[in-house]
Amino acid sequence: MQPTNQQLRQLLIDLRFEARESVEPNCLVFEHAESKARVLMPSNKDQEPAREADVISVQTHLMYRGHLDQAGFKRFMEEGTLKAS
Repeated sequence: MQPTNQQLRQLLIDLRFEARESVEPNCLVFEHAESKARVLMPSNKDQEPAREADVISVQTHLMYRGHLDQAGFKRFMEEGTLKAS
């Protein structure tokens, strides 16, 4: 499954990241208060498929910072959500 931009953003929100204003044009910032982690994403249209580079970047960042393991990200890629169906 190729997640949409909205699904990728919702993944961050489900992991308790909060959307913040960005000083960069066409950019969204998501911050995790507890870990001080920050993820930047382009402000592409919600229903468009997320760019592969953005998916890989989010995956790498979440795994590196300990927010989501590989199995959890794989489940997200298969189901489009972290929540049980």
